[in-house]
Amino acid sequence: MSDTTTAPAPSALDICNIALSKLGESPIISIDANATLPQRMCYLHYHPVRREVLCVNRWSFAVKKATLHSSEQGGSAEHAVPHTLPTDCLRVLEVGSPGWTLRGRCIFCPAQDVTLRYIADVEDTSLFDPLFVEAFALRLACKMCIPLVNSTTMRQSLLEEYQRIALPQASHFNAVQEHSNDESHPLFRLWRQSLGRGE
Repeated sequence: MSDTTTAPAPSALDICNIALSKLGESPIISIDANATLPQRMCYLHYHPVRREVLCVNRWSFAVKKATLHSSEQGGSAEHAVPHTLPTDCLRVLEVGSPGWTLRGRCIFCPAQDVTLRYIADVEDTSLFDPLFVEAFALRLACKMCIPLVNSTTMRQSLLEEYQRIALPQASHFNAVQEHSNDESHPLFRLWRQSLGRGE
């Protein structure tokens, strides 16, 4: 009888240890601002790098929708009113109003109520897909490479793996998954070929 137990999703600590393993560092037992250098580097870089990698692609698990309301009366393009972004908004994707402008943490547009799609600041690692985790860990390893290993050669190698392999692969399969039933999507044929179904 086969074991169908599902492996638990990686935690923030697991992701940090994946990154440290890429640097040849030993695993840590906690992310701590007042402990060893690897623990301090993970504490310093984990969340900024997480937000960075979230921002660079339209990850399906991080896309959220909201309706924004302005307390000011809507008007014309000459009288755009402010709509405050959600606190967890990292990157604006779509705004359901023509002629909108982003200024700081506010969207200005003529409508009093407007729909928004955005990349959210997702912290729950159980929502991360495996390819995102790999890309995230590589980028985290890049950030920690100089203080922990002091090797520009290793850092460049990790950066190239992140930019040329891990991030494009994660982005590609995220797009395929999001549009897997849409045969008109340009990635559909590539997805079929990856499964041996190409014509």
